[in-house]
Amino acid sequence: MFTKFQPSLLAVGLSLLSTPALAAPFRIIVTSTEAPLVPNSVMFLAESAGYFDAQGVDVELVPAAQTPMAVAALRSGGGEMANISVESLLALHAEGGDDLVAVHSTDKSIPFMIVGRKGLTVDELSGSNYGVGRMHSLDYDLSGIVIENFGVNFDTLNLMPLGAPSVRAQALGAGRIDATTVSIGTFLSMPGHEEFDTLVDVGEFFRQVPIVSKVDVVPEAVLAERGEDLHKVLTALTLAARDYAATPEKWVEDMAAVRPDVDRETLEALAETYQDSWTVNGGLQVDELFYAMRSLGQPYKRKDGEDLPFRVELEDWTAFGPMDAVLEQEGVSDLADPVSR
Repeated sequence: MFTKFQPSLLAVGLSLLSTPALAAPFRIIVTSTEAPLVPNSVMFLAESAGYFDAQGVDVELVPAAQTPMAVAALRSGGGEMANISVESLLALHAEGGDDLVAVHSTDKSIPFMIVGRKGLTVDELSGSNYGVGRMHSLDYDLSGIVIENFGVNFDTLNLMPLGAPSVRAQALGAGRIDATTVSIGTFLSMPGHEEFDTLVDVGEFFRQVPIVSKVDVVPEAVLAERGEDLHKVLTALTLAARDYAATPEKWVEDMAAVRPDVDRETLEALAETYQDSWTVNGGLQVDELFYAMRSLGQPYKRKDGEDLPFRVELEDWTAFGPMDAVLEQEGVSDLADPVSR
């Protein structure tokens, strides 16, 4: 005995058969649970402000505590893209983990700045009390390069190891030191920061030491199997970055919607600071990546615990093709992030 279908149910069934399966979401593993107060916020805002939707791609942000967990999740199939450190990516390739490649950077700039007491300038730093984290910490090494690029011998400063950025900020506020290097977020959260001068702003600091610290990576399989979705994701991120570079107030508005805990004055100050830091052309520039690789230490490839006579090269851990396709489609922006390939 055959079952008699109702016409309406038959129509629905035929419709389902003729409709392609819904695409799985494109999962991006992030190391923050909320939009951070840095340009990497574009990853979150592209979702909340509708940039991913406008490109017709369903994106899911998957939080992970830190880079090692993000890498583990990505390599185990827990996502299609992750924002990780360049140093970690180089280490992976050195140990044979060559299945991940960088295709983009949402926040290549380290948001360091040099701040000091009122009236102090960079060329007057010789002999001053300068707060550092520790000898040869990241802020120590980068500050030395920047200050010497301005013509001041770093060895002529009275370097004072003080530890955490917040401690250095407190020391500056208390008059124990004349200047220090801290992130823009640390500085703006410092009580009475208006009473101190910016000697080197975030944009200039990065121009002096263009070390790309974090990149967006995908497994090789995503390039082969989810190329169209990846193109849409990169297009959305690029267009969002260009909007925020062209109109900082838009970043303030979009951030205020997702971070009501941050006062508007702080957001406005950050927006002005980041205007030249947005990766409007994808953030993967050959000259900056070479500089980063050499500064971080270009590792040798290893096998069975021993170094091989081959170094990890730039072409091993980058794939420029996906962003090249976006730039061909959208054009190259002259707002920031000059292309060097």
